Amino acid sequence: MWRFVQVTDPHLGSTTDGVWNNGFICTMMPDVMRCLRRDLAGIKPEFILATGDISSQQTRDAMFASRDLMDSLGFPYYPMGGNHDFVLEDSRKWFLEAFHAQLPTASTVYSFDHENLHFAVLDPWWKWSDDTLSEISERAIAEKMQTDLKGARWAVPPHQLEWLDEDLRANPDKPTIVATHYPAMPIPDRLRRPGIQDSGELDNADDLIHVMKAHPQVKAVFSGHMHMHYITVDEGITHVVTGALPEYPTEYRDIEVYEDRIELYTRGLSDTSFASRSLIPGNEWTLGEPGDRRTTISLL
Repeated sequence: MWRFVQVTDPHLGSTTDGVWNNGFICTMMPDVMRCLRRDLAGIKPEFILATGDISSQQTRDAMFASRDLMDSLGFPYYPMGGNHDFVLEDSRKWFLEAFHAQLPTASTVYSFDHENLHFAVLDPWWKWSDDTLSEISERAIAEKMQTDLKGARWAVPPHQLEWLDEDLRANPDKPTIVATHYPAMPIPDRLRRPGIQDSGELDNADDLIHVMKAHPQVKAVFSGHMHMHYITVDEGITHVVTGALPEYPTEYRDIEVYEDRIELYTRGLSDTSFASRSLIPGNEWTLGEPGDRRTTISLL
């Protein structure tokens, strides 16, 4: 057995807190990361899969400050961008400058092998109000993104879908995990509540799912973005959506990998005060149900 962990939406480098579905304790993240470092030292993952929104602010300095906090965890990690990371024309340049030592190639779209698994990482683009795809956000969306994502859309561009299909064709015998900040599956009805903040799934999720279903070695998709835990199984592919580290329940995924299966657990920080500071009473549902917190994924 070997293990990796998924950490998502840490929103590092922010000097302000806020509210999403629960309180957003961004200003406490240096302390959260110190606690996470101690906790990870106890389970010793081989790497961290960091599924986007690593940096909360759209500046080069914030990107590098976020890099330093990720480095402080003391484990290798594979970073990818989210809507807070990739907003401006220079965002991806800053990302590649900051995280080049952790990336297998000088690209925000990449794949890699580790032990018996293959991983493919995507970088969805912004979908503008006129339905064109762009690497950057429309100004109106960017200006309100800290508090409101209404009208914001994202999609995997066609050339990345082609890349993924080619990558999967080249690795037919390797159980594969696809990773993308934005989920392909929406929040399930069983977890919806009045007033829920729904960050939005991929606009062309059906296209991504079509590519993945053509390759039976794809076993799971790991995402963040929604700031809540849920797991959906769709025709043999397990979609794992993980909550944001600065928001209740302030947790991460612990993934044990065996030859024939993956055992997925959800772990909280050893300092439970972070979760209690974030929680808005009545919004405990971001924990998910038992099946959203623990699952087995077959690799056969």
